[in-house]
Amino acid sequence: MSTKTTQQIRQSLTKKGFKEDKSHHCIFYLYINEKRYNIRTHFSHGKKECGDDLLGQMAKQLHLKKKDFDNLIDCSLGKEAYIQMLKDKGDL
Repeated sequence: MSTKTTQQIRQSLTKKGFKEDKSHHCIFYLYINEKRYNIRTHFSHGKKECGDDLLGQMAKQLHLKKKDFDNLIDCSLGKEAYIQMLKDKGDL
C-alpha cells in the first residue's frame, strides 16, 4: 500500500501546470498557456496523507492509470509528457 503526502502532491501538480482553486476542497485545474482545462482533481483541506484509494481516484480524475499518476507525482513523468499523453488519448 502506498501513501503520498498532500504537500508532495500539491508541489508536484503545481510543477506540472496545475493551479489550485481554494474553495471547500483543494481543487487543482490543469492550465496550459494560461488556459484552464477541465482536467482536475481534488482532496480535502484537512488531509495530510492520501492512501491508495484516494490516489486511485485522483489518477482517474487526471485521466491516468495509477502507475502513471505515481510517476507524475514522483516527477518521473514530466509536464510535456503528461500533456502529450492527454492529447494522444483525445482528452485535450
